[in-house]
Amino acid sequence: MKPESKIKVQVHYVAASKPFMAEESPSTTVGQLKAAVLTAFGLKEDSTKVYKLFYQKTELADLNQTLGQVAGDKRDLNLSLEESLVQGA
Repeated sequence: MKPESKIKVQVHYVAASKPFMAEESPSTTVGQLKAAVLTAFGLKEDSTKVYKLFYQKTELADLNQTLGQVAGDKRDLNLSLEESLVQGA
């Protein structure tokens, strides 16, 4: 049985000078990746703003989805992180 191959992940955030880059296991969840990305960029969610990950303009709203499910047969994922203001906060 061969070891699972890693997925190269890049997350671009407009306010950051460089993208977040990592090699992640296909079993890593979107939620785990999002937590690592927010920490790397020094960001925190609160009652007035949240951050959303997007893959090819599609929001990755299911935080339990794995990177393997998102990537399919690809071994590279280019994602974007966007800040979203919470209405009525």
